[in-house]
Amino acid sequence: MLELRTVTADEFGQWVRVEARAYGNRLNVDPEALRPHFDLDRSIAVFDRGNIVGGAHSHRLEMSLPGTTAVIAGVANIAVQPTHRRRGIMTTMMQHQLKDIHRRGEALAGLFASESVIYGRFGYGIGSLREEWSIERAHNGYARPYASPAGQFEFIDPADLIKELPEVFRRSTLERPGVFQKSPHLWEREAQAPEHRQGGRGGIFYVGYRDGGRMEGYAKYRISGDTVTVNELMAATREANTALWRFCFDTDLVTRAEAERRPVDDPLPWLLADPRQLQRKTRDGLWLRLVDVSAALGLRHYPESGRLALEVRDEVCPWNAGRFELEGSPEGAACRATNAVPDLAITVAALATTYLGAANFSALARAGLVEEHTPGTLRRADRMFAVQQPPWTPCGF
Repeated sequence: MLELRTVTADEFGQWVRVEARAYGNRLNVDPEALRPHFDLDRSIAVFDRGNIVGGAHSHRLEMSLPGTTAVIAGVANIAVQPTHRRRGIMTTMMQHQLKDIHRRGEALAGLFASESVIYGRFGYGIGSLREEWSIERAHNGYARPYASPAGQFEFIDPADLIKELPEVFRRSTLERPGVFQKSPHLWEREAQAPEHRQGGRGGIFYVGYRDGGRMEGYAKYRISGDTVTVNELMAATREANTALWRFCFDTDLVTRAEAERRPVDDPLPWLLADPRQLQRKTRDGLWLRLVDVSAALGLRHYPESGRLALEVRDEVCPWNAGRFELEGSPEGAACRATNAVPDLAITVAALATTYLGAANFSALARAGLVEEHTPGTLRRADRMFAVQQPPWTPCGF
């Protein structure tokens, strides 16, 4: 008989090891170092005869929305022991977790999917997109002549990451929906990563760009073989962005540059003389779930004032299935249940994809995911949900 409940402090180590084993990972950190940053009351564990065979967790986090920020449930640590797959354990955990998040009054949940085919059936939709890049050194020249930058480059000791980089990260992502600001303990964990103490090639380096005494950007990169990989590049100014990419591209002893988790509207392709040579792969970033449709739609702001009547289909969270009237504006919004004839019919997962601006209603309608009942509503919905910058989630939680 399987049992589902939260874990105790004494069981936390076993719970963490089960997750690591499920993903084929070796645990390289003492579980007791992680426990202070986990709310055990938000944990889920499935026990079989006293042994943990599956688990999940959620963090209470703040995420940027169009025009504002809001608390969401950051879902993580979802794992089922290889010995207990195909028994419905994940389905049981996910349904239990959504009910718990709803009970806590959190209107949104987000996660990063190890496999992209899993979470749609639980009502999650792609909330943000990201790009992965690759370019050969011979083709990374800029379209315009590049002069020496006005600022200066400086290497940053990992122990000093938390001094200035969090503020650069914040300034670089202002008004961008889908962003989580890294908490201090995540910066500290990054600073203390075992890789910083290992010798040989492949180490992580941090280079900052300072102009007028102020840190305006930084890049986190590593060199492996003949490739430099940019794991993170944040720039608060155009000059810092241009200079840091040039710095990374001109790294000695490499013939290729790669980059991870770049926004789909990144300006770098437009800097290049031959952007065709930049190999770009778009993939899902954050997966988003509207746990409470009415509350979630009332949280964000809308650049164009308007009204929409939506019929939402949600097979997992029955409290979301129904019709809602949204009145949105640049100053805020209100959403309530209604009996009005719907302008649009949409699944809760598709609504999640429109929520931050990863795709608009018209595109999803062409894919058969939205039905227009009132002519002209698709275009009105597109304008209401439009964003200045597409959503981007540059880091996990």
